[in-house]
Amino acid sequence: MLSDHFIISINVPLQKQLVSTKVISYREYNSIDKEVYLADLRASSLVLDPPHDHQVHLNDSTLRDIIDEHAPLRTK
Repeated sequence: MLSDHFIISINVPLQKQLVSTKVISYREYNSIDKEVYLADLRASSLVLDPPHDHQVHLNDSTLRDIIDEHAPLRTK
């Protein structure tokens, strides 16, 4: 009896691909207590006059500090 089913053996050299990781930074803005956040903004040293360079830096750092307190930067 003859059969057309033959065992075929093939050796294929494969290299394992490296898995790359990606770091994602995010903030959970939905978790901010709006009343406390607004109270912190009102109590801050934000300068609302026409800004100068040092006032822009002060505003930026003040807002960043408040945001970091209420919605800390998380990485995943």
